[in-house]
Amino acid sequence: MKKIIIIASVILVCIIIILSLILRKKSAINTSSVSPFPTSLPLQESNQQNNRPLTQTENINQNLSNLPIDISTITPVETEDFKLQYSPKLNKIVVERKTPQAEEQFINWASQNQLFQLIENPDLTLIVDQGKNPDDFNPLLEFLNIFMNFGQGVVSSTQNLPIGQVTPFLTSNPQLNPTSNPNVFPYSTPLTLSGEKVYYAQCNGYGNLSLPSGCTLCQAGCGPTTVAMIAASYLGSNYNPKTIVDTYKSKGYLLGCDGSRYSDAKQVFQSLGLKTTDYLVFNAEKSDTVIPDLRKYLNAGWTFFTLARFCEGCSGHFFWITNIDSQDNIWAYDPYYGRYEIPYNENSRYPYPLYRLAFGVKR
Repeated sequence: MKKIIIIASVILVCIIIILSLILRKKSAINTSSVSPFPTSLPLQESNQQNNRPLTQTENINQNLSNLPIDISTITPVETEDFKLQYSPKLNKIVVERKTPQAEEQFINWASQNQLFQLIENPDLTLIVDQGKNPDDFNPLLEFLNIFMNFGQGVVSSTQNLPIGQVTPFLTSNPQLNPTSNPNVFPYSTPLTLSGEKVYYAQCNGYGNLSLPSGCTLCQAGCGPTTVAMIAASYLGSNYNPKTIVDTYKSKGYLLGCDGSRYSDAKQVFQSLGLKTTDYLVFNAEKSDTVIPDLRKYLNAGWTFFTLARFCEGCSGHFFWITNIDSQDNIWAYDPYYGRYEIPYNENSRYPYPLYRLAFGVKR
């Protein structure tokens, strides 16, 4: 009997020891599985991933972002989400938001064009709400425009011919020289030329059209005639000098023997749904000086409503610049000087015209 009790006791002790060992091992396993740092392994992997060597593409992008860049050479861009242009005054690229996605789309655009230096770089890029471009407001320019009639289209109200008539027209055919035969004005109907551009001469079939404040279109109408050419070319033949003169009249804009204002022309374009740039202001400069600025915009699809002076002491004359060729000739649809040569090489009168102001227009 004693032997049986001893054997049973030994077996029981062995069972207890075995159970104890099993429970301890299971507890150790559970403790490991409920570690207070359950993400320690993924975090370690994440750190390793963050410290991984950059790919070749990422290395290139990082190197490009550190390269110097001449932002003054960047042409204006406008998309559905943003528009940007270089500001000489700020020496920055100014990006105007048009939609909530503007900044994201700008970053995409900069990346696609390998302009990584512009991304999140306040030294080179200024992002503002639409219409808040610091360059938009120029109090001096507005003062000159309102109080000094800067940008009139005739020399004075006593003259019967448009600005520049005192300067001989450069032509080898005396019959086509307006100084010898001022009553000859070709193209009594508008001409539609290659590229769907429409030309109107201010002294054509609309030349006798009376202006709201006196004089006729032929005498003082280079402004509305230029507006009509641009509007008809971009928007269709419904626009002609008469419809534009009627628009000026309905809006109460200055239009008569004292000429017209470039600011009113810009308002007309915008009311028709055309896009315009800010003013490019020149100090009666020759073509050599203005060509670099104009060419950048032309390459981006803009054309120019332009104000220039064609003789010493003259006021201003409006015309439409559409191209600058590889020899730096400025080609324009000129409602007066260009009526015998369409488009007209404005450089043919060098050193005139002297450029005073321009702004870009496009559909």
